[in-house]
Amino acid sequence: MKFEFLQANNGDAILIHFNDGSNNRNILIDGGTGSTYSKKLRNKPTPQDLQKSIEIIKRNGESIDLLVLTHVDDDHIGGILKWFGKDKSALDLLKNVWFNSGRTIHRFFDAEKNYDNSLELNKVLSTDTSIGQGVEFEDYLLSKPGIWEEKVIKAGQKLSKFGIDFQILSPDEDRLKDLLGKWEIEKPDSLDTSLKNDYDKSLTHLIQDDAFEEDSSKHNGSSISFILTYKKKNYLFLADSFPTVVSSSLEMLGYSEQSKLECEFVKVSHHGSKANNSYELLQFINSKKYVISTNGAKHSHPNKQFLARLITYQNDCEIYFNYPELIKDIFKQEDYEAYPKFKALKVKGEF
Repeated sequence: MKFEFLQANNGDAILIHFNDGSNNRNILIDGGTGSTYSKKLRNKPTPQDLQKSIEIIKRNGESIDLLVLTHVDDDHIGGILKWFGKDKSALDLLKNVWFNSGRTIHRFFDAEKNYDNSLELNKVLSTDTSIGQGVEFEDYLLSKPGIWEEKVIKAGQKLSKFGIDFQILSPDEDRLKDLLGKWEIEKPDSLDTSLKNDYDKSLTHLIQDDAFEEDSSKHNGSSISFILTYKKKNYLFLADSFPTVVSSSLEMLGYSEQSKLECEFVKVSHHGSKANNSYELLQFINSKKYVISTNGAKHSHPNKQFLARLITYQNDCEIYFNYPELIKDIFKQEDYEAYPKFKALKVKGEF
């Protein structure tokens, strides 16, 4: 099994390649921003990582056997929408999609008789850009019957495909209700929109003054996160999920500080945000490798505050960046002297 953490600007776009014994398979988790697919260079549309990868899959006569859209924020959905808009054969390449749409969530709670079905759904779906993109994505899927089962993906489910098990950790039902009932314009002063980073501070200083405050974004809280298990090896994909939700799911599965989840790597939540990666969550996990996907251009991610938590928790950890130029901006010589065992590394192609 090979993993590609595409350069997706400030977002996520992850490709997984493997052979299930009879066919080469490809799983795409999110698509980054629009410029992850293509951007104009010298006024000429130029393919970027997502488009290049899709063209290779086409040339090999393969498909994207599963697309997981974790949530509707632009840095996860924008590249996929651009692909759909530019490539008329895009939907033919897709075989299956996991996505929690507003209408699907509404039907789920209505069927469960656990939600007020008097909700004016169309009004809710028109309240911000990300939701508008989610509606556009849903319309694309509905135009190609058979690729989307319109089932809610939520914590507690165990799903299997191609010899892979997916233990869903997030979202829980409360986060789905939040997404449906309160889809609203996110305020620019929310927890992670500060333009100033914390890279001028040392790891030692940050860990001495560490106070955790959890993310409150409805979109991030709705993220699909999961343990992927293949050939008895676990890989943890946290999208932009809330650490309290993930910790609760892990605890319900029997994991604890004494009996940790063993995994090959962790794709850390929300590009290394201090509001999405708590010390309490780290205590459920035993892994040496942690992957951060962002170019640092928005929201000051990764927060060095989180990196201080991680390095203090596991001083010999390996932190992988798909934009390795961030490493020299974040870490000082005194950081390496104070914590000589940790490593900050580049994601080299296929992980």
